[in-house]
Amino acid sequence: MVGEGRELQGGEHEPRAHGARVEPLTQSTLARLRLGWSSRYDLAELSGILREHPGLSLWIPETGEYLIGGSWRHRGEVAGLLELSARANAIALLDEFAEIARDEGKQLAIASEHHESRRRAFYDAAGYELLEDIVIYELARGLPLAPGGALQIEPVDVSGETALAELIALDHAAFPWLWWNSHEEFENYGNSPGVELFLFRDQLGAAVAYIGITHFRDWGHLDRIAVAPGLQGLGYGREALDWAVHFLSRVGARRIGLSTQARNTRSRQLYERYGFRRAPVQDYALYGRWLVTPPEEFRAGRG
Repeated sequence: MVGEGRELQGGEHEPRAHGARVEPLTQSTLARLRLGWSSRYDLAELSGILREHPGLSLWIPETGEYLIGGSWRHRGEVAGLLELSARANAIALLDEFAEIARDEGKQLAIASEHHESRRRAFYDAAGYELLEDIVIYELARGLPLAPGGALQIEPVDVSGETALAELIALDHAAFPWLWWNSHEEFENYGNSPGVELFLFRDQLGAAVAYIGITHFRDWGHLDRIAVAPGLQGLGYGREALDWAVHFLSRVGARRIGLSTQARNTRSRQLYERYGFRRAPVQDYALYGRWLVTPPEEFRAGRG
C-alpha cells in the first residue's frame, strides 16, 4: 500500500513508507520474519496461529513490519489483534486486517491495549473507536470469615455438556454481547492451569450465578462473576464474591485481583464496598472497528 499517512489529532501525522505493500503472512514466508524484541511468540507458535487463523496475519516484506491476527477470546465472529510490530505502516496493517476480517464475515475487529499501548489518536486515525475502558482492582487481606448463604455450590467440568450449556446460557444473559464467552472459550478457559469454575444454584436447583477463578501460588484472580439478570439485587452477587474470596484465600492467595468495565457501576460499587482498591497502573483500553451495524449499546458512540 502506498500513501502519505493519515492525519492524527492535533495536526500530527502517522507516516507511511513509500512503496510499502501489505501481504499475507504465510507458512512459506514465516521463516523470513524477524520477530520484535518484545514478541510474546516464537516461530513455532506463530506457525500454529497461521494454521488456525489463515489470512489474518500480515507483513510488509520491505520493512519487516508485521501484524499477527486471530480470534478474540475464541469468538469466531470477532477478529483480534494479537501482536503488532510496526511504526510507519502500523495503520496500513490495521486497515488491511479489518478489511480481511470483513471479507471473512467477522462482525468486529478488536485491538486491545492489554499488551501494548499506543496513543488514542493512533486508533482514531486507524478507524478503531474506543469500545471499553477496563479498570483493575486488587484486594489484600487475611482469610475472611467462612461465607454463609442459601445457595448450593458445585464445581463445573467443562467436558460435561449439560453444565456447560447452563454456563453459556447464564453468561449470555448476564453480560453484553461484547463480553459473551463462547463454547470454545469456556472449554479453553476451563482447561487452563489454575482455573476453576463454580455454579451457584437456588433451592429449586436452578443455576442463578457462576464464578470463574484462577489461582497461582500466592496470587488469585476473580475472572468472572455472573448473576442471572432477573435475580440481581437479591444478594447473590455478594454471596458469590464472599465464596470466591474465601476459596482463594484458603488455597493460599494473598492478593486477589479482578477487572471490570469502567461503565459497569453496579459491579464496581460491589467490589469497592467489599474492600477492593483500584490498581490504575494496570488499566487498559479496548478499541475496535465495527464491520457490521454495531449492537444498540454502541450505536450512540462512546469515549
